[in-house]
Amino acid sequence: MAAEYPPSSWAKPEKEGELRKQGHVVKNWKKRWFRIQHDMLFYFKDRNDERPVGVVPLRMCRVAETNKTGKPFSIELISPKISKTFFIQGSSKVEIEDWMKALEKGSEYSCVGTPYNVEHKIHVDFNSTTGFSGLPADWEAMLKGTITKTEVLENPEQALSVLEFESKRQKEGKVPVPGPLPEETNATLNDFISRDDPTKSYKGMTKIGEGAAGEVFGATNTKNGMKVAIKKMEINNENIKLLVTEIGIMKSSKHLNIVEYLDAYIVDDRELWVVMEFMGGGCLTDVLESFDSVQMTEPQIAYVARETLKSLAYVHSLHRIHRDIKSDNILLSSDGLVKLADFGYAAQLTNKQKVRNTVVGTPYWMAPELIRGHDYGTKVDIWSLGIMLIEMAEGEPPYMEYPPLRALFLITTKGIPPLKDQAKWSREFHDFFQKCLDVNVQTRPEAAELLQHPFLLKSATPENFKPVIQAARDAS
Repeated sequence: MAAEYPPSSWAKPEKEGELRKQGHVVKNWKKRWFRIQHDMLFYFKDRNDERPVGVVPLRMCRVAETNKTGKPFSIELISPKISKTFFIQGSSKVEIEDWMKALEKGSEYSCVGTPYNVEHKIHVDFNSTTGFSGLPADWEAMLKGTITKTEVLENPEQALSVLEFESKRQKEGKVPVPGPLPEETNATLNDFISRDDPTKSYKGMTKIGEGAAGEVFGATNTKNGMKVAIKKMEINNENIKLLVTEIGIMKSSKHLNIVEYLDAYIVDDRELWVVMEFMGGGCLTDVLESFDSVQMTEPQIAYVARETLKSLAYVHSLHRIHRDIKSDNILLSSDGLVKLADFGYAAQLTNKQKVRNTVVGTPYWMAPELIRGHDYGTKVDIWSLGIMLIEMAEGEPPYMEYPPLRALFLITTKGIPPLKDQAKWSREFHDFFQKCLDVNVQTRPEAAELLQHPFLLKSATPENFKPVIQAARDAS
């Protein structure tokens, strides 16, 4: 969308400055340079960038202070024109109030959208503005500014594939919904839940984060004083089988590098509470959000990769796929331990269903075979680990500056770009990195095989990893 606007649209801003913005797909916070001009809000990755990475139409927008993020000096900005909500943080109450006034001024307009309900037939069309004719209106809007006409004509099948995927992803919510349970599984929620009242068993709840399908709270067990994490998820007809899968996999996953499942409860017949081990160091994303001032060394990266691979080797040995490996789902203890969490998109392979083809996960970390809708197995997790290596080395995954649709298109057509500072990393790092991101599924190694890679011999100890956790806390 930002590509549709000429530089004059932001050349004379009424207000500009640096704020922090929460990502829509990946719920981390990044510094961005914001400019308000008339009824438009543009945000740039850096102040001196030539073009913005995003734009927010302000007509009829609603803006208010919020505590939903758990961060001070935060506002919630709702843009009805694009049906999106943005969470933005300032450095002080005065600063964020000034921005609220400027945003409210930009909203003093009106806009009207037009619905459609038409049957379409799509064709490659050299004379059209997008490269296709017959696209649904919402697909055409997604295409503009993200994939050029030249790219469409060169890769029409890939372009249609990612358009179809992104359309489903947007209609189904923040992220795609996994496929149904294997037929062999007959478990129900009643097989897992405790009959006790969790509101009496756990006190002092404080929101500490968000998972793939719910919010996470810290609490204290009233019986033994132990600190725990509680994930709260809404129960409905659409997700109940998925919740059974998640709890079943969590409860039966016993490994030192997997966050321990403790119990589950149904509250008010509509909400599931899953009680888990509390990880006092937060998640790996918290460390990476401080990348400007806190950067991981190669031994620290090797350590996180090794501990993650240990958990994956175990998960894969049970014929399971995690399907959402990324920094948000790698939790850290105050002692520097590393554990895998959030099995909300995990799948159990069975004799009946030895592979999967459901498009599930977070776009920037998705393996090419998954994006294309091909059958896939456990090696999609290895690809995602490779993307997480880039996160640790460079602060964020590749193509993060683009909307998900364009990112998916670039992954399938251009591949993953090389590391920016290649000389910084050892030969072993490069080899490990390339093996994880091998586009040939047949030659991409399994987790157990990668655990023997010489790069992991460089691994730091938990004690050597602890300082980076503390440094990130001090910087936040």
